[in-house]
Amino acid sequence: MGVEQVVRELAERQHGVISRRQLWERGILEDELHHRIEKGLLVRVSVDVLRLVGATITDASIAMAGVLDSPASAVLSHRSAAAWWGLPGYSIERPVHTVIPWQGTTRRTRLSVVHYHRDLPPDHLRELNGVPVVSAALTIFLLAGAQHPARTERALDNAWSMRLVSHHEMHELLKRLAARGRNGIRVMRKLLADRPGDYVATQSGHEARVDRLARDVGVVLRRQVNAGDDNWIGRVDFMIEDTNKTIEVLSRRYHTSTLDRLSDETRFTRLNEAGFQVLTLWDTDIWGNADQVRDRIEAFWRGDLDP
Repeated sequence: MGVEQVVRELAERQHGVISRRQLWERGILEDELHHRIEKGLLVRVSVDVLRLVGATITDASIAMAGVLDSPASAVLSHRSAAAWWGLPGYSIERPVHTVIPWQGTTRRTRLSVVHYHRDLPPDHLRELNGVPVVSAALTIFLLAGAQHPARTERALDNAWSMRLVSHHEMHELLKRLAARGRNGIRVMRKLLADRPGDYVATQSGHEARVDRLARDVGVVLRRQVNAGDDNWIGRVDFMIEDTNKTIEVLSRRYHTSTLDRLSDETRFTRLNEAGFQVLTLWDTDIWGNADQVRDRIEAFWRGDLDP
């Protein structure tokens, strides 16, 4: 196989980028490589990474270039892994974050921030859309040691609702990493303790906000609970733990028309007839009047508020 064929086939599998190391491993000498750069077949992206001329620069090529610019066996990690798994609030940006097993040295490259992890779990190394990356579960643990707990909590719930992680997987990984005293373990232990086996992650920022406000006043909520027995009514946004009290979050955008109001009234009447109490909260209030919403939730829980 000729040099140019090797280069093209390798680049096509890696979103248009290759490393010098990979070419050396395939027997391509530095003089031959330099000749292809001079001919305009390849463009230098960094000292170690090259891009095939004409290849489109995409998130995938940026992510792959960062991995290739890291030491051998590196995979995408931290914020970059979160972005690659599609978690909201994260994006692929230069330099990308990668991780490798601890080697006793540190290194930063032009295209990547290289993290070193003692006892990196080999069964949590993946390949997603052609890019090596840590598992979604390990991504959350790495984020816990590098960002605010509230942002980690949101990332965890997003991963959970997207079915990228499971209760069993997260708790098994907690046991393994906690034994080594990793950064972020205290945060993850608290987050997972709040999420039992039947936990349902929030599906929206509104729901996450209400859950946080309720916890501020000591009220534990269950999310997305089926209401009704033989005569099924539907799912309610929240049920206060060990009570028949439900909380519904209403959006001004979707619940203010005449038809919407009539539909909500019918649904709430059915819930009342089935023995449930209903507290409604508007989205504008949960963001703009947090103290008032906390007071209403607490009073509703204690029975001091007629919803």
